[in-house]
Amino acid sequence: MGEPNYNLVDLKFHHIVLEGTHYEVGNQLAEFLKQDPGAKKFFSSATTNLKRLGFPDFNTLWEYCEECSPGLTDEIQGFADGLGVTPDKLPFWNWTFSPSLGGECSQLVLLSSVTKDEHIYVGRSYEWNHKEEDMKLFTTRVKSKASHIGFSCLLFGRHDGLNEHGLVVSMTGGGIFGVPFKHRGPMFWLPIRALLDQCTTVDHALECLTTLPLTGYLTLMFVDKQNNAAFVEVADGVLSVNQITPTDDEAFGFSVNHFRLPDMQGYNKMNVGIIAHSKVRESLITKWYQSKVPGVTKADVRALMASEHPHGLCNHFYNDGFGTLWSMIFDVTKGTVDACFSAPTHNKYRTFGLDDPVGITEYQTIVPISLGPLPMR
Repeated sequence: MGEPNYNLVDLKFHHIVLEGTHYEVGNQLAEFLKQDPGAKKFFSSATTNLKRLGFPDFNTLWEYCEECSPGLTDEIQGFADGLGVTPDKLPFWNWTFSPSLGGECSQLVLLSSVTKDEHIYVGRSYEWNHKEEDMKLFTTRVKSKASHIGFSCLLFGRHDGLNEHGLVVSMTGGGIFGVPFKHRGPMFWLPIRALLDQCTTVDHALECLTTLPLTGYLTLMFVDKQNNAAFVEVADGVLSVNQITPTDDEAFGFSVNHFRLPDMQGYNKMNVGIIAHSKVRESLITKWYQSKVPGVTKADVRALMASEHPHGLCNHFYNDGFGTLWSMIFDVTKGTVDACFSAPTHNKYRTFGLDDPVGITEYQTIVPISLGPLPMR
């Protein structure tokens, strides 16, 4: 029997359930972090580089953040007060308001007209490396805001999520690296948090998105309980939208790591690192859907998410920034999410909802780190 082609590494994830005002939620989060000296130091000892971020002073940056996501500064203040530091000591600012890399990922949506049980399903696989993420799934119930569940970025941002109105917001990277951004705006995790906090439907989210600054190269996905979906491709401030309804010939859509809409494909000439790998997943998802429709099941989605590349969306190339850190299947109809911490080839899915009790649960996971490089670079 041959040796496995990866090393197994242990990794801890947390599911954190918080509720109260923004300030109270931030304060509760600080109390949790005090239990981990390494995390406490990381999240409280940064030096905000205002010159590099393009802000004359911290107050201007603070006000800009509040305009992007109303109430979030109260949460940040509660967190900083809980740790006994000033808010400018948080690493959130340097990463959120300057061009930085994000995960790659794959995501798809199935509207009710193509699923066997007539539920709306969203599948999402988030790929990055195992050393540069929060590894925290938050269920957040903030007073006067929509409750939501999703994975955090720098604690206060969100990579993805489902809110109490049945709105899912998620993203995939555009596969373009090392290109200077001309359009000013925060990285995707702040707008996603703002949309989850405030929006109710796909149309509402698209309307709000027009008022939110956003930079980077990525695809945003929106899905709602009313059986609508939209994919928004973003290229440094240029946006293109594709909306999907149950009456479409294919009540299905997906995004990987290159631009797919006709008016955006010119940007793919800057995608020199991952487009070949992305094209493999584009073909894989297309053939998978064609083989399952009509009557796609949740089990079908899970099988696709939990199968290893090139037969599925799970990847083990963590050292190349393309290892599966979490896999999610949203049942939008029920308002739940099955989440797998780390690669679903080695870890199990667990079901979470918006009503989970307040508290913190730790999960030990296995990360299978490939000994070989990411193929087709």
